[in-house]
Amino acid sequence: MDDAMEPMLALLVDCCRPRLSDAELAKIGERLAVADGARFALLARRHRVEGLAWRTVQRIGVVPLGLGKLGEDARHIAADGLVMAVESARVHRTFAAASIPHLFLKGQTLGVLAWDNPMLKRQLDIDLLVPGSAIGRSAALLAGLGYVQQVPEPSVDPSDWHRSRKESMWRSDDGILLDLHSRVADHSAILPTVTATVPARMVKVAGGVELPTLPERLLLPYLAVHGFSSAWFRLKWLADFAALVSRTAPAELARAAEQAPRLGAGRTLAAALVLSNRVMGTPLPAELEHDSGSRTLVKLALAALNDPREPTERAFGTLGIHRSQLLMVPGSHFFMSEAVRQLGALLTH
Repeated sequence: MDDAMEPMLALLVDCCRPRLSDAELAKIGERLAVADGARFALLARRHRVEGLAWRTVQRIGVVPLGLGKLGEDARHIAADGLVMAVESARVHRTFAAASIPHLFLKGQTLGVLAWDNPMLKRQLDIDLLVPGSAIGRSAALLAGLGYVQQVPEPSVDPSDWHRSRKESMWRSDDGILLDLHSRVADHSAILPTVTATVPARMVKVAGGVELPTLPERLLLPYLAVHGFSSAWFRLKWLADFAALVSRTAPAELARAAEQAPRLGAGRTLAAALVLSNRVMGTPLPAELEHDSGSRTLVKLALAALNDPREPTERAFGTLGIHRSQLLMVPGSHFFMSEAVRQLGALLTH
């Protein structure tokens, strides 16, 4: 837990930590008994960890005044999760029948791998990764499933759009959102070999549905890149990362951090392990205990996590995100090319 956090955010962080012992639960219960329930619930929604927080509250059996609505949120999240599982299965069957390689990123597959539960976290959209060469065919399949392209507008050819961008956004006739990805990061030099054609890991989610996702060796580097691409401004992302770290042997973490730069993840995995250790108390490989290259990235992430507002709700609120993206890979070449990419995205937004 970071000492600079406001008390209710620090309590929320502790409620979302993986593998809580009975003694830890008892201490959290003492704090919950005198907590500002309304503030706690507000922060849980801001960080989209309502289900995780409510799970801990239920285990403790202490429900502060103003926190009952969080239980309703958790039940709605679980019900919505069933809908998303059914829709993900429909998409999977369609793409498999068309022989288009595809992977589901984050979402319910990550819920199972991190928490053994696909229904704990709110899933606002489906993230589907396909090969860049298959964007045209994928767009046609989505249209056949009742999806309409939202970003860019429908008149723009998605294949043209994806030549310079990682994703397009689609909405089904039932209102379900789907992000179609042709790569996993905004900058083409970040994790360039993490594509839809890597050997998939099949994960069983709700109702016996199995979905393909990233293999184990690529999941932590991908989550680290995803987190620092947004400066980790949501606790949800860090909680998932910490849960996976807690299930990984320290030697494996050290090896993954060493290999991450060769995958194109830059310093993100090392920095994410430092951040997770500082905030969530997860193990940190001895090799990273004095890692100075992560200092600025971790500082930016802590500032984003500690702010009770969404980045877009305040003037220059996304500045930390842009700085985080610039620093993910060491060296001036990446810095300059990422600055050019960000400027181009701003001019064409």
